[in-house]
Amino acid sequence: MFLKLLQKLGRKKTVLDRGPSHPEYHKAKPWLNRYYVLFRYRPKWFPFNIIIHEMLDDDHGNGVHNHLCPYITIIIRDGYWETTKKGKFWRKPGYIGFRSANHFHRVDLEPKTKPITIFIPGPFGLRKGPRSEYGLDFKTKKN
Repeated sequence: MFLKLLQKLGRKKTVLDRGPSHPEYHKAKPWLNRYYVLFRYRPKWFPFNIIIHEMLDDDHGNGVHNHLCPYITIIIRDGYWETTKKGKFWRKPGYIGFRSANHFHRVDLEPKTKPITIFIPGPFGLRKGPRSEYGLDFKTKKN
């Protein structure tokens, strides 16, 4: 019900699994629904935001990604598999993760699930290095 209210208020955005600069953008499909609880357009000077993510599919391809800023993620429904340089871990409802902007990971869903998380991004400008890497071998990469 709360998500429907946010949608009616214009605070829902469907994010595709790849952006317009991707060479196979024509194959893009919905990846997650993003609901902006605090700011739809967060001012750069504000230190955080509160967003609800409804995940619709696994992360695209076989790569890993990091984020624009440090963040906290709280799993509310269903859970997912997270692959990091330390291995692959099941993240169940109630899990709270604190991550740096340079933390590479990937998320994979169980079939027929749509996990919901509260995602709290922190201050901008703290990431060093690239946004994502495809075919990354965590044994040789440090983050």
